[in-house]
Amino acid sequence: MTSKRDQPMHQDRGDDEAQPLADGDADVWGPVNDVAEGDEETVTLRESTESAAGTGGYDLPPDDADDADPAASKPERMAKNALRMVLAAILIGGVAAGGVLFATGGFDDLGEVGSSVIGDNAVEQNDFTRSEAGDCLTWTADAPGDPVTVDCTSAHRFEVSGVIDTASFPTAEFASTAPWPGVERFAEIRDENCSVMASRYLGGGLDPQGRFAPGLMFPSRAEWERGVRSLRCGIEQPGAGGVQEEFKGRVRDIDQSFTWPDGACIGIDAATRKATGVVVNCAEPHAFQVTGSVDLSQRFGGRNSGKPWPSVNDQNEYLRGICPTHTNRFFGGAKKFKDTTLNVQWSVLSEVSWLTGSRRVFCYVALPNRGGFATLLGDARDDALLINGKVPTPADEGPPGRSVGEPVPLPPGYTPDDAEHPAPGGG
Repeated sequence: MTSKRDQPMHQDRGDDEAQPLADGDADVWGPVNDVAEGDEETVTLRESTESAAGTGGYDLPPDDADDADPAASKPERMAKNALRMVLAAILIGGVAAGGVLFATGGFDDLGEVGSSVIGDNAVEQNDFTRSEAGDCLTWTADAPGDPVTVDCTSAHRFEVSGVIDTASFPTAEFASTAPWPGVERFAEIRDENCSVMASRYLGGGLDPQGRFAPGLMFPSRAEWERGVRSLRCGIEQPGAGGVQEEFKGRVRDIDQSFTWPDGACIGIDAATRKATGVVVNCAEPHAFQVTGSVDLSQRFGGRNSGKPWPSVNDQNEYLRGICPTHTNRFFGGAKKFKDTTLNVQWSVLSEVSWLTGSRRVFCYVALPNRGGFATLLGDARDDALLINGKVPTPADEGPPGRSVGEPVPLPPGYTPDDAEHPAPGGG
Protein backbone atom coordinates (compact mmCIF):
# COMPACT_ATOMS: atom_id res chain seq x y z
CA MET A 1 0.00 0.00 0.00
CA THR A 2 1.63 3.22 -1.13
CA SER A 3 0.03 5.58 1.32
CA LYS A 4 -2.16 5.48 4.34
CA ARG A 5 -2.95 8.37 6.53
CA ASP A 6 -4.96 8.96 9.68
CA GLN A 7 -7.83 11.36 9.50
CA PRO A 8 -10.06 12.86 12.21
CA MET A 9 -13.45 11.30 12.75
CA HIS A 10 -14.87 13.84 15.15
CA GLN A 11 -13.43 16.68 17.10
CA ASP A 12 -13.78 14.62 20.27
CA ARG A 13 -12.34 11.38 18.87
CA GLY A 14 -8.80 10.27 18.21
CA ASP A 15 -7.43 10.16 14.70
CA ASP A 16 -6.83 6.41 14.90
CA GLU A 17 -10.47 5.41 14.60
CA ALA A 18 -10.68 5.42 10.83
CA GLN A 19 -8.75 6.68 7.84
CA PRO A 20 -8.76 6.61 4.06
CA LEU A 21 -6.49 4.25 2.20
CA ALA A 22 -4.98 4.65 -1.21
CA ASP A 23 -2.78 2.84 -3.62
CA GLY A 24 -1.82 3.56 -7.16
CA ASP A 25 -5.11 2.69 -8.77
CA ALA A 26 -7.79 2.35 -6.14
CA ASP A 27 -10.49 4.80 -5.24
CA VAL A 28 -10.45 4.50 -1.51
CA TRP A 29 -13.10 4.43 1.10
CA GLY A 30 -13.90 2.12 3.92
CA PRO A 31 -13.37 1.46 7.61
CA VAL A 32 -9.77 0.73 8.38
CA ASN A 33 -9.63 0.65 12.16
CA ASP A 34 -8.54 -3.00 12.12
CA VAL A 35 -6.35 -2.85 9.02
CA ALA A 36 -2.63 -3.36 9.39
CA GLU A 37 -0.14 -1.55 7.21
CA GLY A 38 0.09 -3.18 3.79
CA ASP A 39 -3.29 -4.92 3.94
CA GLU A 40 -5.43 -4.49 0.85
CA GLU A 41 -8.53 -3.28 2.60
CA THR A 42 -9.68 -0.63 0.23
CA VAL A 43 -13.23 -0.91 -0.84
CA THR A 44 -13.72 -0.14 -4.43
CA LEU A 45 -17.05 0.88 -5.73
CA ARG A 46 -18.36 -1.71 -8.45
CA GLU A 47 -21.69 -3.00 -9.70
CA SER A 48 -23.60 -5.36 -7.44
CA THR A 49 -21.90 -8.72 -7.03
CA GLU A 50 -25.10 -10.65 -6.65
CA SER A 51 -24.94 -13.93 -8.49
CA ALA A 52 -26.41 -13.79 -11.96
CA ALA A 53 -28.05 -17.11 -11.27
CA GLY A 54 -30.31 -15.45 -8.72
CA THR A 55 -32.91 -12.76 -8.98
CA GLY A 56 -30.33 -10.05 -8.38
CA GLY A 57 -28.42 -10.81 -11.58
CA TYR A 58 -30.37 -11.45 -14.76
CA ASP A 59 -33.77 -12.86 -15.53
CA LEU A 60 -34.28 -15.38 -18.28
CA PRO A 61 -37.51 -15.50 -20.25
CA PRO A 62 -39.66 -18.57 -19.51
CA ASP A 63 -38.49 -20.42 -22.63
CA ASP A 64 -34.87 -19.94 -21.57
CA ALA A 65 -35.15 -21.84 -18.33
CA ASP A 66 -33.00 -24.66 -19.64
CA ASP A 67 -30.20 -22.24 -20.41
CA ALA A 68 -29.99 -20.96 -16.87
CA ASP A 69 -28.19 -24.01 -15.51
CA PRO A 70 -24.87 -23.49 -17.34
CA ALA A 71 -24.64 -19.98 -15.96
CA ALA A 72 -25.63 -21.15 -12.51
CA SER A 73 -22.85 -23.74 -12.58
CA LYS A 74 -20.30 -20.94 -12.45
CA PRO A 75 -21.66 -18.54 -9.81
CA GLU A 76 -18.33 -17.01 -8.98
CA ARG A 77 -17.61 -15.99 -12.55
CA MET A 78 -21.08 -14.65 -13.07
CA ALA A 79 -20.98 -12.78 -9.77
CA LYS A 80 -17.94 -10.88 -10.99
CA ASN A 81 -19.51 -10.26 -14.36
CA ALA A 82 -23.12 -9.77 -13.35
CA LEU A 83 -25.23 -9.66 -16.49
CA ARG A 84 -28.53 -7.90 -16.63
CA MET A 85 -30.83 -9.28 -19.27
CA VAL A 86 -33.32 -7.02 -20.96
CA LEU A 87 -36.21 -9.22 -21.93
CA ALA A 88 -37.65 -9.69 -25.41
CA ALA A 89 -35.25 -7.53 -27.41
CA ILE A 90 -31.83 -6.88 -25.91
CA LEU A 91 -29.49 -8.10 -23.24
CA ILE A 92 -27.07 -5.83 -21.47
CA GLY A 93 -23.82 -6.68 -19.77
CA GLY A 94 -21.83 -4.97 -17.06
CA VAL A 95 -18.15 -5.04 -16.11
CA ALA A 96 -15.61 -5.82 -18.81
CA ALA A 97 -11.92 -6.70 -18.77
CA GLY A 98 -9.35 -6.95 -21.54
CA GLY A 99 -9.56 -6.71 -25.28
CA VAL A 100 -8.71 -9.58 -27.59
CA LEU A 101 -10.45 -8.58 -30.79
CA PHE A 102 -9.13 -5.02 -30.56
CA ALA A 103 -5.65 -6.27 -31.40
CA THR A 104 -6.91 -8.14 -34.45
CA GLY A 105 -9.26 -5.45 -35.72
CA GLY A 106 -12.26 -7.61 -34.81
CA PHE A 107 -14.64 -4.73 -34.21
CA ASP A 108 -15.52 -1.51 -35.96
CA ASP A 109 -16.21 1.39 -33.61
CA LEU A 110 -17.29 3.54 -36.52
CA GLY A 111 -20.66 1.88 -36.49
CA GLU A 112 -20.64 -0.14 -39.71
CA VAL A 113 -23.40 -2.70 -39.28
CA GLY A 114 -23.27 -4.65 -42.53
CA SER A 115 -20.83 -7.36 -41.52
CA SER A 116 -22.25 -7.64 -38.00
CA VAL A 117 -25.62 -9.04 -39.12
CA ILE A 118 -25.51 -12.62 -40.34
CA GLY A 119 -28.55 -14.53 -41.51
CA ASP A 120 -31.86 -13.36 -42.85
CA ASN A 121 -31.35 -10.22 -44.94
CA ALA A 122 -34.97 -9.31 -44.29
CA VAL A 123 -34.42 -8.85 -40.54
CA GLU A 124 -36.47 -5.91 -39.32
CA GLN A 125 -34.20 -3.05 -38.26
CA ASN A 126 -34.70 -0.96 -35.14
CA ASP A 127 -32.76 1.67 -33.19
CA PHE A 128 -30.64 -1.03 -31.60
CA THR A 129 -29.53 -2.65 -34.87
CA ARG A 130 -29.02 0.77 -36.52
CA SER A 131 -27.04 2.28 -33.62
CA GLU A 132 -23.47 3.46 -34.10
CA ALA A 133 -20.68 4.64 -31.82
CA GLY A 134 -21.77 7.83 -30.09
CA ASP A 135 -25.51 7.03 -30.14
CA CYS A 136 -27.38 7.05 -26.84
CA LEU A 137 -30.17 4.56 -26.21
CA THR A 138 -32.82 4.33 -23.56
CA TRP A 139 -35.93 2.32 -22.71
CA THR A 140 -38.69 2.35 -20.15
CA ALA A 141 -39.06 -0.06 -17.27
CA ASP A 142 -42.23 -1.52 -18.79
CA ALA A 143 -40.68 -1.91 -22.28
CA PRO A 144 -37.01 -2.89 -21.78
CA GLY A 145 -36.98 -4.74 -25.11
CA ASP A 146 -37.72 -1.61 -27.13
CA PRO A 147 -34.67 0.69 -26.99
CA VAL A 148 -34.90 4.04 -28.75
CA THR A 149 -32.21 6.51 -29.78
CA VAL A 150 -32.30 9.83 -27.92
CA ASP A 151 -30.17 12.95 -27.75
CA CYS A 152 -27.31 12.29 -25.33
CA THR A 153 -28.12 15.46 -23.40
CA SER A 154 -31.37 13.85 -22.27
CA ALA A 155 -31.73 10.95 -19.85
CA HIS A 156 -30.54 7.62 -21.28
CA ARG A 157 -29.27 4.24 -20.11
CA PHE A 158 -26.63 3.22 -22.67
CA GLU A 159 -24.03 5.08 -24.74
CA VAL A 160 -22.78 3.02 -27.68
CA SER A 161 -18.99 2.88 -27.88
CA GLY A 162 -18.76 0.63 -30.93
CA VAL A 163 -20.09 -2.23 -33.06
CA ILE A 164 -18.54 -5.68 -32.77
CA ASP A 165 -17.92 -7.22 -36.19
CA THR A 166 -19.29 -10.76 -35.85
CA ALA A 167 -17.54 -11.72 -39.09
CA SER A 168 -14.37 -12.01 -37.00
CA PHE A 169 -15.85 -14.92 -35.04
CA PRO A 170 -16.04 -18.51 -36.28
CA THR A 171 -18.58 -18.63 -39.10
CA ALA A 172 -20.59 -21.40 -37.49
CA GLU A 173 -21.10 -19.44 -34.29
CA PHE A 174 -23.05 -16.59 -35.90
CA ALA A 175 -24.46 -18.38 -38.95
CA SER A 176 -28.16 -18.13 -39.71
CA THR A 177 -28.70 -21.68 -38.46
CA ALA A 178 -26.49 -21.36 -35.36
CA PRO A 179 -28.10 -21.85 -31.95
CA TRP A 180 -28.37 -18.92 -29.55
CA PRO A 181 -24.91 -18.69 -27.85
CA GLY A 182 -26.29 -18.16 -24.35
CA VAL A 183 -25.55 -15.73 -21.56
CA GLU A 184 -22.20 -17.28 -20.63
CA ARG A 185 -20.81 -16.93 -24.16
CA PHE A 186 -22.04 -13.35 -24.49
CA ALA A 187 -20.33 -12.57 -21.18
CA GLU A 188 -17.05 -13.83 -22.64
CA ILE A 189 -17.50 -11.68 -25.75
CA ARG A 190 -18.20 -8.67 -23.57
CA ASP A 191 -15.14 -9.26 -21.41
CA GLU A 192 -12.90 -9.71 -24.43
CA ASN A 193 -13.97 -6.53 -26.19
CA CYS A 194 -16.02 -3.88 -24.45
CA SER A 195 -13.53 -2.50 -21.94
CA VAL A 196 -10.90 -1.79 -24.60
CA MET A 197 -13.51 -0.44 -27.00
CA ALA A 198 -14.74 1.99 -24.30
CA SER A 199 -11.18 3.20 -23.70
CA ARG A 200 -10.64 3.73 -27.43
CA TYR A 201 -13.96 5.52 -27.80
CA LEU A 202 -13.31 7.86 -24.85
CA GLY A 203 -9.68 8.51 -25.73
CA GLY A 204 -8.64 8.05 -22.13
CA GLY A 205 -10.68 5.28 -20.59
CA LEU A 206 -13.25 4.86 -17.89
CA ASP A 207 -12.57 5.61 -14.26
CA PRO A 208 -12.16 2.04 -12.92
CA GLN A 209 -13.49 3.22 -9.55
CA GLY A 210 -16.21 5.42 -11.04
CA ARG A 211 -19.94 5.03 -11.58
CA PHE A 212 -19.78 3.82 -15.18
CA ALA A 213 -18.97 0.38 -16.56
CA PRO A 214 -18.54 -1.17 -20.02
CA GLY A 215 -21.52 -3.23 -21.17
CA LEU A 216 -22.76 -5.31 -24.07
CA MET A 217 -26.12 -5.20 -25.85
CA PHE A 218 -26.96 -8.39 -27.70
CA PRO A 219 -30.07 -10.14 -29.06
CA SER A 220 -32.43 -12.14 -26.91
CA ARG A 221 -33.22 -15.71 -27.94
CA ALA A 222 -36.39 -14.55 -29.71
CA GLU A 223 -34.50 -11.92 -31.74
CA TRP A 224 -31.72 -14.39 -32.50
CA GLU A 225 -34.21 -16.83 -33.95
CA ARG A 226 -35.51 -14.02 -36.18
CA GLY A 227 -31.98 -13.55 -37.54
CA VAL A 228 -30.64 -10.67 -35.47
CA ARG A 229 -26.86 -10.93 -34.94
CA SER A 230 -26.03 -7.35 -33.90
CA LEU A 231 -23.69 -6.75 -30.95
CA ARG A 232 -23.04 -3.34 -29.40
CA CYS A 233 -20.46 -2.41 -26.79
CA GLY A 234 -21.26 0.64 -24.74
CA ILE A 235 -21.13 2.44 -21.42
CA GLU A 236 -23.77 2.22 -18.72
CA GLN A 237 -24.32 3.17 -15.10
CA PRO A 238 -25.11 -0.02 -13.16
CA GLY A 239 -27.89 0.27 -10.61
CA ALA A 240 -29.63 -1.83 -8.00
CA GLY A 241 -31.44 -5.00 -9.00
CA GLY A 242 -29.73 -5.28 -12.37
CA VAL A 243 -31.30 -2.09 -13.72
CA GLN A 244 -29.23 0.46 -15.63
CA GLU A 245 -29.65 3.92 -14.14
CA GLU A 246 -30.37 6.91 -16.33
CA PHE A 247 -27.73 9.60 -16.79
CA LYS A 248 -27.40 12.73 -18.93
CA GLY A 249 -24.55 13.82 -21.18
CA ARG A 250 -21.78 11.99 -22.97
CA VAL A 251 -19.49 10.10 -20.61
CA ARG A 252 -16.37 11.84 -21.94
CA ASP A 253 -17.86 15.20 -20.91
CA ILE A 254 -19.17 14.42 -17.42
CA ASP A 255 -17.66 13.59 -14.05
CA GLN A 256 -17.38 9.85 -13.57
CA SER A 257 -17.02 10.00 -9.79
CA PHE A 258 -19.01 7.55 -7.70
CA THR A 259 -21.14 9.69 -5.37
CA TRP A 260 -24.62 9.46 -3.86
CA PRO A 261 -27.23 11.96 -2.64
CA ASP A 262 -26.92 13.31 0.89
CA GLY A 263 -28.60 10.92 3.31
CA ALA A 264 -28.26 7.85 1.06
CA CYS A 265 -27.61 4.59 2.89
CA ILE A 266 -25.26 2.11 1.19
CA GLY A 267 -25.88 -1.61 1.66
CA ILE A 268 -23.62 -4.08 3.42
CA ASP A 269 -22.57 -7.64 2.61
CA ALA A 270 -23.34 -9.58 5.78
CA ALA A 271 -20.66 -12.19 5.10
CA THR A 272 -17.74 -9.84 4.40
CA ARG A 273 -18.96 -6.73 6.24
CA LYS A 274 -18.03 -4.73 3.13
CA ALA A 275 -20.18 -2.09 1.47
CA THR A 276 -22.04 -3.22 -1.64
CA GLY A 277 -22.11 0.17 -3.36
CA VAL A 278 -25.90 -0.12 -3.79
CA VAL A 279 -28.28 2.42 -2.28
CA VAL A 280 -30.79 0.79 0.05
CA ASN A 281 -33.63 1.94 2.28
CA CYS A 282 -32.07 3.16 5.51
CA ALA A 283 -34.43 0.83 7.39
CA GLU A 284 -32.46 -2.07 5.85
CA PRO A 285 -28.99 -3.18 6.97
CA HIS A 286 -26.33 -0.85 5.60
CA ALA A 287 -22.64 -0.02 5.95
CA PHE A 288 -22.67 3.75 5.98
CA GLN A 289 -24.72 6.87 5.36
CA VAL A 290 -23.60 9.71 3.10
CA THR A 291 -23.52 13.17 4.69
CA GLY A 292 -22.31 15.27 1.77
CA SER A 293 -20.16 15.47 -1.34
CA VAL A 294 -17.16 17.66 -2.12
CA ASP A 295 -15.94 18.92 -5.50
CA LEU A 296 -12.14 18.77 -5.40
CA SER A 297 -11.87 20.91 -8.52
CA GLN A 298 -12.53 23.99 -6.39
CA ARG A 299 -9.24 23.39 -4.60
CA PHE A 300 -7.10 21.33 -6.95
CA GLY A 301 -8.27 22.19 -10.49
CA GLY A 302 -11.03 21.14 -12.89
CA ARG A 303 -11.16 18.39 -15.50
CA ASN A 304 -9.46 20.48 -18.16
CA SER A 305 -7.11 22.44 -15.92
CA GLY A 306 -4.11 20.19 -16.58
CA LYS A 307 -3.22 20.30 -12.88
CA PRO A 308 -1.57 17.19 -11.43
CA TRP A 309 -3.25 14.70 -9.12
CA PRO A 310 -3.30 15.91 -5.50
CA SER A 311 -1.70 13.33 -3.22
CA VAL A 312 -3.78 11.47 -0.67
CA ASN A 313 -2.14 13.55 2.05
CA ASP A 314 -3.16 16.76 0.27
CA GLN A 315 -6.72 15.51 -0.16
CA ASN A 316 -6.89 14.51 3.51
CA GLU A 317 -5.64 17.89 4.68
CA TYR A 318 -8.35 19.56 2.63
CA LEU A 319 -11.19 17.19 3.51
CA ARG A 320 -10.52 17.02 7.24
CA GLY A 321 -11.55 20.65 7.40
CA ILE A 322 -14.72 20.09 5.35
CA CYS A 323 -16.30 16.71 6.11
CA PRO A 324 -16.76 17.25 9.87
CA THR A 325 -18.55 20.51 9.10
CA HIS A 326 -20.73 18.85 6.45
CA THR A 327 -21.58 16.07 8.88
CA ASN A 328 -22.47 18.32 11.80
CA ARG A 329 -24.72 20.31 9.50
CA PHE A 330 -26.29 17.08 8.18
CA PHE A 331 -27.18 16.03 11.75
CA GLY A 332 -28.33 19.46 12.84
CA GLY A 333 -25.51 20.00 15.31
CA ALA A 334 -22.30 18.48 16.65
CA LYS A 335 -24.00 17.18 19.82
CA LYS A 336 -26.61 15.22 17.90
CA PHE A 337 -23.96 13.65 15.74
CA LYS A 338 -21.77 12.80 18.71
CA ASP A 339 -24.66 10.93 20.32
CA THR A 340 -24.69 8.46 17.40
CA THR A 341 -21.13 7.30 18.34
CA LEU A 342 -20.39 7.02 14.59
CA ASN A 343 -17.23 8.28 12.89
CA VAL A 344 -16.80 10.80 10.10
CA GLN A 345 -15.00 9.33 7.09
CA TRP A 346 -14.47 10.33 3.48
CA SER A 347 -13.37 8.98 0.15
CA VAL A 348 -10.33 10.11 -1.82
CA LEU A 349 -9.49 9.94 -5.51
CA SER A 350 -6.74 7.73 -6.89
CA GLU A 351 -4.44 9.09 -9.56
CA VAL A 352 -6.07 7.04 -12.31
CA SER A 353 -9.49 8.42 -11.33
CA TRP A 354 -8.10 11.95 -11.39
CA LEU A 355 -6.63 11.48 -14.86
CA THR A 356 -10.00 10.32 -16.26
CA GLY A 357 -11.58 13.54 -15.01
CA SER A 358 -13.22 12.45 -11.75
CA ARG A 359 -13.31 15.25 -9.20
CA ARG A 360 -15.99 14.49 -6.60
CA VAL A 361 -15.59 12.66 -3.29
CA PHE A 362 -18.09 12.10 -0.48
CA CYS A 363 -18.27 12.33 3.29
CA TYR A 364 -20.05 9.62 5.26
CA VAL A 365 -20.61 8.23 8.75
CA ALA A 366 -19.90 4.65 9.74
CA LEU A 367 -18.22 2.52 12.39
CA PRO A 368 -15.31 0.14 11.76
CA ASN A 369 -15.86 -3.48 12.76
CA ARG A 370 -13.33 -6.31 12.39
CA GLY A 371 -11.82 -5.13 9.15
CA GLY A 372 -15.18 -4.12 7.72
CA PHE A 373 -18.19 -2.06 8.68
CA ALA A 374 -20.55 -2.37 11.61
CA THR A 375 -24.12 -3.03 10.45
CA LEU A 376 -26.36 0.00 10.76
CA LEU A 377 -30.17 -0.02 10.85
CA GLY A 378 -32.18 3.16 10.54
CA ASP A 379 -31.43 6.71 9.51
CA ALA A 380 -28.56 7.91 11.69
CA ARG A 381 -30.41 11.19 12.24
CA ASP A 382 -33.27 9.38 13.99
CA ASP A 383 -33.37 8.04 17.52
CA ALA A 384 -34.12 4.55 16.17
CA LEU A 385 -30.54 3.96 14.93
CA LEU A 386 -29.10 0.54 15.78
CA ILE A 387 -25.42 -0.43 15.48
CA ASN A 388 -24.89 -4.18 15.24
CA GLY A 389 -28.37 -4.57 16.69
CA LYS A 390 -27.75 -2.32 19.70
CA VAL A 391 -28.78 1.21 20.61
CA PRO A 392 -25.68 3.45 20.54
CA THR A 393 -24.56 4.65 23.96
CA PRO A 394 -22.58 7.91 24.01
CA ALA A 395 -19.53 8.02 26.26
CA ASP A 396 -20.06 9.43 29.74
CA GLU A 397 -18.86 13.01 29.75
CA GLY A 398 -18.69 13.20 33.54
CA PRO A 399 -20.22 15.84 35.83
CA PRO A 400 -20.03 19.52 34.93
CA GLY A 401 -16.64 21.04 35.54
CA ARG A 402 -14.80 17.71 35.41
CA SER A 403 -12.72 16.93 32.34
CA VAL A 404 -12.68 13.40 30.99
CA GLY A 405 -10.33 14.29 28.17
CA GLU A 406 -6.56 14.51 28.19
CA PRO A 407 -5.04 14.71 31.71
CA VAL A 408 -3.34 17.93 32.72
CA PRO A 409 0.46 17.45 32.54
CA LEU A 410 2.13 17.35 35.96
CA PRO A 411 5.31 19.25 36.80
CA PRO A 412 8.57 17.24 36.64
CA GLY A 413 9.10 15.05 39.70
CA TYR A 414 5.41 14.55 40.41
CA THR A 415 3.49 11.32 39.83
CA PRO A 416 -0.29 10.92 39.71
CA ASP A 417 -2.00 9.42 42.75
CA ASP A 418 -5.53 8.17 42.19
CA ALA A 419 -6.01 6.89 45.78
CA GLU A 420 -8.74 8.53 47.85
CA HIS A 421 -7.42 9.87 51.15
CA PRO A 422 -9.65 10.90 54.07
CA ALA A 423 -9.70 14.54 54.97
CA PRO A 424 -7.46 15.34 57.96
CA GLY A 425 -9.30 15.49 61.33
CA GLY A 426 -9.57 18.67 63.33
CA GLY A 427 -6.99 19.21 66.07
